[in-house]
Formats: sequence, structure tokens, C-alpha cells
Amino acid sequence: MKMISIGILIVMLLALAILFAIGWYYSEVLKKAAFSTELVPNEYNLIVRSIGNETIELISANNDVDELSEKGHFKLEWEGGSGFTKAILQNDTSQVTRSYQGETIPKIGEHIRLETFFYSGTPKDALGIDFKEVDLQCELGLCPAWQIENNRENWVIAVHGKGSNREEALRIIPTLQKAQTSILVITYQNDPETNPSKNGYYGFGKEWPDLEIAVQYALEQGAKNIILYGFSMGGAISLSFLRESIYAPSVVGLILDAPVLSFESIVNHGIADRNVPQFIGKIGKWVATLRFRIPWQWLDYRKTAISLKIPVLIFHGANDKLTPVQESEQLALKNPTYVNLVKTDSVGHARMWNYNPATYEKTVLEFLRDLR
Repeated sequence: MKMISIGILIVMLLALAILFAIGWYYSEVLKKAAFSTELVPNEYNLIVRSIGNETIELISANNDVDELSEKGHFKLEWEGGSGFTKAILQNDTSQVTRSYQGETIPKIGEHIRLETFFYSGTPKDALGIDFKEVDLQCELGLCPAWQIENNRENWVIAVHGKGSNREEALRIIPTLQKAQTSILVITYQNDPETNPSKNGYYGFGKEWPDLEIAVQYALEQGAKNIILYGFSMGGAISLSFLRESIYAPSVVGLILDAPVLSFESIVNHGIADRNVPQFIGKIGKWVATLRFRIPWQWLDYRKTAISLKIPVLIFHGANDKLTPVQESEQLALKNPTYVNLVKTDSVGHARMWNYNPATYEKTVLEFLRDLR
């Protein structure tokens, strides 16, 4: 009897060890996908099949039909070169023909990728817009920002997403110029241009003190009305600021593009997208909580968003595989007075501008003008 009991105990311990090992593995996946600040460029997952007169024919390198067939304006990048595409001219499922413009031309067989950041460089380089570089004294050191001056009382502060940079905001700067707002495009801790956080991980909203420094700076320059513009994790940072900062009352409007509204919801979204069994996902989250001390409730901004009493404009693609569109839908349902959701089917993460720049820009411009 004693031997049987020992045998059962050994089996249980082995089972627990196996489950913990599985949980450790998935917590490591979570670390690399969410917390790690090591920037890994997107793979060159498309192949050039032919080049024509202002056209380029592409096939997928990994059978990713969504990426191959995604409509809209994109920069095309390959090793040592780049160009632009604005439309799909022909789509045969396994291959597409896109419009192409560029001073350089990729070779037949070249591996390339679609890049959502249509413009690159500084506002002057990319758009011919004058700006000045401002060094803000953030929590962990200097955070450089682009400042574009217009109306000194109305400021839009743009906050880029995880693993991104200031170039993410270049697409919308001409529209903000039309609205005659002053513009501040910021950086924050863990950006390549700034200092790392103490644990070296992205905080999914814990970066809000760096945004607070930017808001304080705008107010010192004469700002009366602040509009926050958050892309992806920049949405979490914006909402965290609105929940935590003494300067939150200065914000009169909020624009969110594919926002992170709850860290746990994007983790669950990723678990489901990878077809991980639910109980395995729970074990992975439990181990990750132990390893990384994840404050799940603190990183949930849905209550803050639902309670907002300022106009909110949200863009979200229904085919977003990183931030669940359902969270934005629920927010619009629970705060219909202040939240306007613009959703488009078949659009991926933070690609609403790319899908239809004219409509996106018109919507932003009308939103900003209505704030006056």
C-alpha cells in the first residue's frame, strides 16, 4: 500500500513538472511576443514574380494569403531598397499584381514585405514639413520628440505602438496640419532613442509618466486643449495616462488606432489565434504571472475607457490578429455617447489608414474640427 502511494505521488509530481514545463514554454512565448524590447524586423514574406510598367507581381513565400491580398497603400521594402504600392490591380488568390512606384526596382525572385509605415525619415524628409527636435526630460532620461507648431492652444500628441517608432505617425501628420493643431510626436522608455526601463520590458501602459512629461511640456508652451493619438500600445499608454495623471483634465479628445484596451485580452487573443488549448493557456499565464509579476487588473483600461466623458474616435480592422476588435466593439456599445468606432472588414493590425487613406483622413479631420 505504501509503495502504491509513493508511486501515485511520483506520477503526480511528474505530471506537475510536465505542466509547469509547458507553462514555462508558453510564458517564454509571451515574453518574446509581448514584453521583449528586442526589435525583430518583419520577415520578407513576399516574392517578386515579375516587374512591369508601374506594376509588380507578387506571390507569397509562406502561403500567407491575407498578407498577399491585403488592399491599400503600403511601402514595399527589400534588402537595400524600397518603393510604394497603392492598389491591387489583379488578384488570382495565389498571386497578385499591384501598382508600383519607386526610384529603385527589386529583382525578379527578390523577397520583399509590405510595410504599414508608408513614409520614413523625419517630417521634413518624408513630407517637407518643418519641425524641431525637442528633448523632453522623461522619467528615465531624455525622450526626443518632433514638434510641429501651428495653433498654440490646440495640441495633438501622438504615441506610437510597441516595437515601433515616431515614423508611425507620419501618415497622419498632413491631416493634423490641415486641422491647424500643433503636433508633438513623442518617444518613451525602451525606444531605441531612449533609455530602457528597469526590467527591460514593455509596460503596456506603465510608460504613461513619459506621456505626462509631454503633456506638461505642451501646456507650458501655451496649450489649452490636448488631443491624444495612440497607436496600438500607444492607446494603452494614453488610457493609463487618463486614469493616473493629474493632467488628464487637459485632454479634450482621444483618437485610438487598433488600441490595446486590456493586456489580458490581447494575451487571450494570441492564445486563441495559436490554437493553444484553454487550460494550457491558463497554465502559461499563471507561470508568466510568477515570472514577470504581471499586474493583470492594473493593465486593464476598459473601465477607464467606458467612463470617459470626452469624444473618442477608434479605428479598428476586423482582421486584426494582435488586438481584438471585439474589445473596441464592446467599448462603443458601453459608451455610445462619446465613443465612435470605425471598423472595416478584412483589415489587419493598425492598417486602417493604409486600407483607405482618404476616408481615414477625412474622419480624423472632421473629428478634430468638431472638438472646437
